[in-house]
Amino acid sequence: MPEASKNLQNKINELSQIIYKAVTDLSKCKACGTCITFCPLNLRKFNKDGKAVTINTTQSCGGCTVCVHRCPEHAIKLIKFPKKEII
Repeated sequence: MPEASKNLQNKINELSQIIYKAVTDLSKCKACGTCITFCPLNLRKFNKDGKAVTINTTQSCGGCTVCVHRCPEHAIKLIKFPKKEII
């Protein structure tokens, strides 16, 4: 298999230093569960108020944006953090 280009290697290194979190605007969430159903890493659940949120974890959500694009209320946005800032 050929080696990745220098630009691709740099991008991979850059992305490996980022953690993504899907954040819900609770005032917009209608608790439909679409984001929970389609999250490929199963990192979304309903909170005690019935709103869909990302579970507390140090695992990156991956940044795939499936929940962002599937949410009919546009209640989710993706936030990027450097790995060292996530606890």
